[in-house]
This record gives sequence, structure tokens and C-alpha cells, in this order.
Amino acid sequence: MPENKDYRLVIKTLYGLEEVLSKELLSLGGREILKLNRAVSCVGDLGFVYKINIALRTGLRVLLPLHEFEMEDVEHYYEELLSIPWEEHFDIEKTFAVDVVGTNDYLNHSSFAGLKAKDAIVDRFRAHVGDRPTVQRTLPNVPVHIHIYQNKVRVYLDASGDSLHKRGYRLAAAHAPLNEVLAAGIILKSKWNGGMPVLDPMCGSGTFLVEAALIAHNMPANIYRDTFGFHHWKGFDEELFGMIKEGLLGRAREYNGKIFGRDMDDYALDAASENIERSMFDDVIRLKRADFFEADPPAEKGLLLVNPPYNVRIAANTHQFYREMGDTLKEKYAGWTVMWITSDLEAVKSIGLRPSRKWNLFNGELECKLLQFDMYAGTKKLHKLNR
Repeated sequence: MPENKDYRLVIKTLYGLEEVLSKELLSLGGREILKLNRAVSCVGDLGFVYKINIALRTGLRVLLPLHEFEMEDVEHYYEELLSIPWEEHFDIEKTFAVDVVGTNDYLNHSSFAGLKAKDAIVDRFRAHVGDRPTVQRTLPNVPVHIHIYQNKVRVYLDASGDSLHKRGYRLAAAHAPLNEVLAAGIILKSKWNGGMPVLDPMCGSGTFLVEAALIAHNMPANIYRDTFGFHHWKGFDEELFGMIKEGLLGRAREYNGKIFGRDMDDYALDAASENIERSMFDDVIRLKRADFFEADPPAEKGLLLVNPPYNVRIAANTHQFYREMGDTLKEKYAGWTVMWITSDLEAVKSIGLRPSRKWNLFNGELECKLLQFDMYAGTKKLHKLNR
């Protein structure tokens, strides 16, 4: 079973959030932090594994290393995987699945590499236990990850189980909901820490709103989750897990500010209301049916989070929509910091504002730009002079 010793962990994230994740891991006690592509590695023990699964806002999966080797051929690959004492890590009553990333000259298809790995795990159980666990592709108890790069093979246990973006509060979804990890990453990139009001004027199912409330209250991001992958490992220390969870909850703080969500879509507002109630932040988050172009800001300054709807299909309409949004920001939102994410990289030119910062991100498979606009008081005056 995994020992309570230090491991070189790999924590997966979305492209563009590696820096934010590194800072999170450092603040939680991670050591020897290294930024990778869509991932960060660091050193920590089993208690740290429990801790970061509960607390991380921008992590997707926490992977614990089991074995690493240079493969010589397919048979050697099988034999190395067979040598891992799988029966010491989980029982035959647990389901498992193998996910393989990468190929090489011997294993030229990830499905074939996964099949050989599954055979090795099953054969190991048969030889040492006399029976075998069941393979379950959807939501297995014990996900196994194998990374292949040239002839180097790394084998990991997935400590998270289901992806950490699945917080547990969002069961109702509006159209094209924003990934929770991405939403949290955008807020953290803004450097907002609960000091100013927050407004999402096109809030959809409320992901930005709940993630902002979690940050403002310093609440662990995955506090709503009942189980993680490590719950199914042999030797899971329930007492230690409970202590760590209580310790993280003990760091929560009061937040007296307000978080505002607006939308014109009644279906989206209903979904947001359900999710906010489930998150237990309905005393902090205020929802309202309102048109961004007509409504006034709820405060003199704050953080504006903008994820425009993706159903503006015709390019010309998108350009006009973005232009009108830019005009509204100039007219009404002096003093606000705007974080605007979009996958329409051409329409960005129509906003009519110069971003103070910009980042490349991905929302699922969609390449996106995250733009930060600092709306100074002079922006509105200049806009009026240029009319």
C-alpha cells in the first residue's frame, strides 16, 4: 500500500494555469515545485495528497507515482507492470481502469498499451489472490495512469478519482458552462481576494459566482466532494483525512462583501439559483434578471467577470456584440477591473479597449484569450471626447 513517505507527485491542470497552481501548492506546503506542460510536480507525503485534493482550486488530478522504467519491448513492458504489487494497493472488490498517454515504437497505440497494462494487473491478482478485480471504464474506484515518452514509462495511481473540477455543487448546467477549475484560475489571476464586490453580468449556471465565494471565504474548493480516489486504496487513513479536512475548514474566514450574478436567460438563472443554494452561499450571492447593456453597476468599483455567451454564431453579430460590450464598459464601469475570457479570437479586436494583461488559456478543447482591462476613471472621459 502507499506508504506515508515523500512522493514526487504530478498534479494536472489546464493549459495556462500552471503558474497559479504552483502558487497554490506552495501555499499548501508543497516542496520542490516544478512547472510542466498542463501540470505541476511537487514533493509531499500522503497527508499532503489528502490535503491538496480537498483544497486545490486549479488542480484537475493528483497522481501518485508507483513505478518508472525504461522499456525494452512489449513483453518487458508487461513484465514490469506485472511486477507491481497491485494487490497491496487495492482489493479485488474495487473496480479499476487504465488510462495511457503517449506512444512509442513498441506501443504505437495507447489502446494497445492500456490493454497490455490491464492484462498485467489482472494476471497479478490471479497469481497472488486467486481472483481478479473488474475493469470499469466509467468512474472506476481506482484509476491507473500510465505516461509513455519514448521508452520511459511512468505508472501512477490517481489519488483524485473523478476530475477535481467536479466540485459537487453544480448539478444544474446552463448552456456551455465554464469549467470550475478555469473559473477559479481566472479569479486567482485577477489577484482578487475578497476585498471588492464581484459581478458576473452573464452568469449562466453561476460557476464564477460560487468559485468567487469559495475564494472570499477561504473555503476548500472540493469541500462538497464525498469521495476521492484515495478512499479506495488499502491503508486509507480515515482519521488523518478527517483531521486534515477539519484543519482546512478551520482556516475559513468571514466575508462581508457581496457577489452579484445577472443574466437575461431565465433557464440560466434557475440553474444558477440551484447551484448557489447547493453551495450554501445564497446569503452572499445576489441573483437578478438584468440586461448588461441597460443595468447600472452594483458598486462604484469591483471585479467584473465576463464569459460572453457562445451562441452568438454569426461573426458580424459577435463583432457588434463585443463592440457594444466595450462601449458599455467605457460608459459605466470606470474603477472596475474586468477579466474577460473568450474563444472568439477575431472578435476581441472589436472590443475597443486595450488590455493591461492577456493570457492564452483553453476551455475544454476551445483555445481562448483571457483579457484584463483596468477601467480607469479617465476611460469614460476619453470615450466621451472621442464621440
